Amino acid sequence: MNQTLKAKIVEALTSVLPITLIVILLSITVTPLPAGTMMMFLTGACLLIVGMGFFSLGTDMAMMPIGEQMGRKLGGRWKLIAVAVICFLIGAMVTIAE
Repeated sequence: MNQTLKAKIVEALTSVLPITLIVILLSITVTPLPAGTMMMFLTGACLLIVGMGFFSLGTDMAMMPIGEQMGRKLGGRWKLIAVAVICFLIGAMVTIAE
């Protein structure tokens, strides 16, 4: 397996594992869940970890170089105020899109 992908899956695991453990603890103590529901939850948690790993790897491989190139181009040509305005507009557009 690719070392970068492994690192991304471990990163996703450290994000998802605490929440998963809390849900398991609560399902054992406070609100018991049927075995089928618990298995579906654990399967979903595993798929979430793998999916987050692939997504994170994809963003690092595809979007980070684009952002770095944009930063070099914007930083090399214009003054700081123009860069700040453009970054604000990009951030606003991304926020609206989401």
